Amino acid sequence: MYSVTELVGELRNLLETSYRSVWVEGEISSLATPASGHLYFSLKEANAVIRCAFFRNRRAGSETPKDGMQVLIRGQISVYENRGDLQLIVTHLEPAGEGALRRAFEILKKKLSKEGLFDQAHKQELPSFPRAIGVVTSASGAALHDIRITLQRRFPLARLIVYPCLVQGGDAARSICEMIGIAAERQDVDVLLLARGGGSLEDLQAFNEESVARAIFSCTIPTVSGVGHETDLTIADLVADHRAATPTAAAELVSPLVDELARELGELQRRLMGQIDWQLNQRRQQIDYATSKLVHPSQKLDHHRLRCASLTTTLLSHTQRLLIGVRHQIERSYDGLHYHNPATQLSRNRQLVVDNQRRISQQSAFFLSTQRLNLHRMKTSILLMNPLRTLERGYSILKNKNGKIISAVNSVESGQELRATVSDGEFGVKVE
Repeated sequence: MYSVTELVGELRNLLETSYRSVWVEGEISSLATPASGHLYFSLKEANAVIRCAFFRNRRAGSETPKDGMQVLIRGQISVYENRGDLQLIVTHLEPAGEGALRRAFEILKKKLSKEGLFDQAHKQELPSFPRAIGVVTSASGAALHDIRITLQRRFPLARLIVYPCLVQGGDAARSICEMIGIAAERQDVDVLLLARGGGSLEDLQAFNEESVARAIFSCTIPTVSGVGHETDLTIADLVADHRAATPTAAAELVSPLVDELARELGELQRRLMGQIDWQLNQRRQQIDYATSKLVHPSQKLDHHRLRCASLTTTLLSHTQRLLIGVRHQIERSYDGLHYHNPATQLSRNRQLVVDNQRRISQQSAFFLSTQRLNLHRMKTSILLMNPLRTLERGYSILKNKNGKIISAVNSVESGQELRATVSDGEFGVKVE
């Protein structure tokens, strides 16, 4: 079993999930405009009606509704739980006449996008300095006048070629396609502008036709679409290689500013002249350096004579040093032979024996003297440590019958017999 709140809540969740975005056409009635800025009205037909809520934060860019107005609405189905009313939460509102055109626009847009007519890979680059600029537009429209003024101001060097056509009405699409085809066939312009002033969606319908879109896509000349105002978007804008917000902006997009070109050319000329001067200075320096390296043959001969003299002096110097070195080597060899002579060796060995005998005698005498001195010191130390010498000064050593030395009073008892050792013998004693 459901409570009322639970049942209405589930219905609301079900409707909001199933009808997140729907388009509904009908007539506005019972329009209420409270101070909050939200709009509340009914959307009705002959046999049905539904309540609608158009909140203030969703109204930006949408048509302001009026009672009796036939409109096309996009919104989400919901339930107002406090009253259990079915209602449509509006997210977009437009007059019903434009709604059909807008739906057709969206359908064609999806179709051409799926075919790849809008892909960036097909877009052509605009020429930097066009010699001739073509314009597909009405010969009597304000768009052509704005384009002429803009090109005359920015880039009067370019030739303007007009391909006059209809830009509004039932035959406009055919006329536009025909002019695009003529421009593509003649190839007498570097870039082609499609231009028209602003208007309603119905006024711009010719530029939302499929035939125009395919004519633009097939054109081998880079195309720029400048249709309507900045907020208008047409199929031609999406297919063209570049889009401009207005006809004037399209003319500015394809025409460099002549004053800026003059400044750039002046800067390039200044840089070119500077580079030429630098190159000339470099070549002059290279010529001066090469000239300084040129030497007269007589100077070269003098240089070679000086070098020969220097080499001769160096050779003599090296020869003298070599002879001196050989002489010193011979002298060292003679000294070596004399040193290794057997008679000389025997004489040196006799002297060595005499020197060793003298050193042995000296070392032996020194060693014996040292040993006698050490022996005397040891004897004196032994005598000092002899216990008999201590006893001679009146001391004695007491021992018990086991021969253990008595060193403290508490280690003997009354009546115990002990042995006393003095310097010249022993005698017995008794403890009292």
